[in-house]
Amino acid sequence: MCTFSIITPVYNNIEYIEKCILNVISQGKHSLEHLIIDGGSSDGTVQIIQKYALQYSHISWVSEKDKGQSDAMNKGIKLAKGEFISFLNVDDYYSLGTLNEVSTIISNNTLLSFIVGNCNVWDEKNELIYVNRPRKLKPWHILGGSCFPVNPSAYFYKKEIHDIVGGYNEENHFSMDLEFLIETSFVTEMNYYPRNWGNFRVLPFAKTGNDQINGTLEQKKNVLLNKYIRKSNLKLYLLTYSVKFSKSSKKKIHLLIKLLMLPFKMVYWKIRKSFFSRITIL
Repeated sequence: MCTFSIITPVYNNIEYIEKCILNVISQGKHSLEHLIIDGGSSDGTVQIIQKYALQYSHISWVSEKDKGQSDAMNKGIKLAKGEFISFLNVDDYYSLGTLNEVSTIISNNTLLSFIVGNCNVWDEKNELIYVNRPRKLKPWHILGGSCFPVNPSAYFYKKEIHDIVGGYNEENHFSMDLEFLIETSFVTEMNYYPRNWGNFRVLPFAKTGNDQINGTLEQKKNVLLNKYIRKSNLKLYLLTYSVKFSKSSKKKIHLLIKLLMLPFKMVYWKIRKSFFSRITIL
């Protein structure tokens, strides 16, 4: 058995498939396999996969029609031979040295089953939007919507977790990652490391980018979270709402401070404008 099974679902993404393959290769020689699950691409994606699979023995692939991304992900899980799984979407990538760091961590602590790092979130112009730092990963933190990994390129977990929670929900085509994280948080400890491992591109044509443009991203997330909150026991329910209340309170306090500071800012800019006007005249 190898250490890592890196699984990449792809369909008609000739723009990024080569970059994805080379990113895994650039991590160096590890005990890994790169499983590429293609949904029957017709744009030249398959030809690029074939080219690299002939050169590198760690690359395996299939190309056939599927029922969506969750179906492709579950196919990859069934084929995976690694102890740890990581999903690397075709337009995302690992930071340099990520697999070295993760390999060292899991070698030094064999009891770890789920480890999470930071994720850099980039826009289509390769400008950094923010860094996702999911420091708190208890079920109530995730259900409260306050803290969770935004992209699978920043976390690695034991394949055996799927023996407990099952595969990815094939009826959920938009937030299957979050649903898996919720269910996993109920059965195992998620361990956070303050290291930048993942890189997530928010592109207009991708699902996340499209949802942001349409204003449906938060709505879909909240529908899923509320589904699990309703099913939770009293203790988890109360803890979740304490997190939600704290998050809401912080937003209101921040807004209040901004409103209180507004008159002082207006006075400051008036003084500044007057001062520089006098300098110009002199």
